Amino acid sequence: MAPINISNSNIIPISSGKLQLADALPKEVQEQLTRGLHSLEERRAQIEYQNSIPQTTVIENNGEILAVFGENGWKRTFSNSDVFGHNLSETEILNAFKNKYGSSLTINKYASDNAPTMGEILEMKYGRPLTPQVDYMV
Repeated sequence: MAPINISNSNIIPISSGKLQLADALPKEVQEQLTRGLHSLEERRAQIEYQNSIPQTTVIENNGEILAVFGENGWKRTFSNSDVFGHNLSETEILNAFKNKYGSSLTINKYASDNAPTMGEILEMKYGRPLTPQVDYMV
């Protein structure tokens, strides 16, 4: 991405709580802000796909979902304090969780056709699946 030249910049004040509309920004800034963004339809399709992926391993501690392993090889933890490294195998991650949480840890394994989807996991965890409610502010 090329830097925006600010030597001949225009100052756009935001006064009394009024937000500047994207259309009022210089064209060069609009192009920089929107480069590489997907349409709302593409974003919705991607989120639908992500929500549909079966999670074949669900790791819980006292009923709280800590992490999941998806059918597609994705591994997701829900807390920064539980990130053990991107290059660890599932077995190494499970052992790290066992060492950290001990006997209160529950590891549920599912067959792909019976596994909860990522959308269902997010609904259990946060009360709703991933949705594109606020896509872009541009």
